[in-house]
Amino acid sequence: MPGHVLIVDLFGLALAVTGFCMAFRQSFVRRLIGRPPQPDRDGSEDPLTHILRIAGVMVMVFGVVLSGMVTLFNLG
Repeated sequence: MPGHVLIVDLFGLALAVTGFCMAFRQSFVRRLIGRPPQPDRDGSEDPLTHILRIAGVMVMVFGVVLSGMVTLFNLG
């Protein structure tokens, strides 16, 4: 497999891991960006929770699709 495919695959893996952390490990990401922890469920919704979920899933899927398409294109 060519070197550029491995580089793109590593970049896609990094994007997938970053997106997973944004979507499902929000306490870790909130500490990284300097935001307070998620407030308790008192009826008011925190908009940062929804932003991290949506953006995280988008980044994760983009990484998987990018690396998958480049890999499959070079295998065929």
